[in-house]
Amino acid sequence: MPTPVRSPKTFPLCHHDGALVPWETATLHAASLALRYAVSVFEGIRIYRTADGRGLKVLELHPHLDRLAASAGMMWLPDPGIDRIPDIIAELVAQNVVTDDAYVRPSISAGNPGELGQAAQPLLTVTITAQGRKTWLADDRRMKVKLSAWQRAHDLAFPSAAKNISNYAGARIAMLEAKSQGFDNVVLANADGYLSEAPTAILFLVKNGRLMTPALSEGVLPSITRALTLDIAAELGIPAVETRLTRADAWTADEAFLCGTGLEYALIGQIDGHVLKRADAAPISQQIIARYFERARDIRAAAGDLILPLPDAAAVA
Repeated sequence: MPTPVRSPKTFPLCHHDGALVPWETATLHAASLALRYAVSVFEGIRIYRTADGRGLKVLELHPHLDRLAASAGMMWLPDPGIDRIPDIIAELVAQNVVTDDAYVRPSISAGNPGELGQAAQPLLTVTITAQGRKTWLADDRRMKVKLSAWQRAHDLAFPSAAKNISNYAGARIAMLEAKSQGFDNVVLANADGYLSEAPTAILFLVKNGRLMTPALSEGVLPSITRALTLDIAAELGIPAVETRLTRADAWTADEAFLCGTGLEYALIGQIDGHVLKRADAAPISQQIIARYFERARDIRAAAGDLILPLPDAAAVA
């Protein structure tokens, strides 16, 4: 008998094909285009309990949904009702009695069986799991990162802006190879040999007080956390540039970090064995991280955010 699917943490319900259902019943047809040809786009969205403890902020929800729509369009997936996702998230929060930081993953999959050239019938799934800090922030650890010889797919092979599950297969190979060699993470190159991105995160370097990150033209996903980080740098008066970065730029950086919705932030201590000069203190990186969490827990909603009340059961407790 196969091992039963277990609901993460204590949230038993997800949204699948128009209804709230237990996780174990949220399935796809075995011959679906999603399973046969990896036709499935998704987003990862963070929820933070606000500083006053009275609400939950869905951070940058609308930019995430805009990117989901763009990804679906690039994959020829019809819109299954993306505009319903805010209400679906609110329902999941209420029905699962979510009271603290969480992670939401909406996906649009080609749920119908068929051959490669067949039109997709989109199926919307939205899951929610409890998720706090990863070990890098929780334990103040520093990553050991490898600069991989594996390349991010060129835009003429597959659009880097499409957050489709197939875009992660090559990155997974690079990640597993790096981990087998004692590294914690990996940054892929692009077809021209310049630095691109990590499998699920964006690279930032700090040198001489200036923040640097690969330009979107370098095969980088248009990351929501990347955009937010650049906004934060501007608020703090930290010079920032989007440019082409070489291995030498990474090896000689004063500080570096990876960022992404699921990861949040992870400070880097070593790159290809080169110890970064200010990795321990990482003063500029720490300023950015601190401001990010201020923004995430602010009781005020920015233009892209949604603030939800705590579920009634939580208020009673």
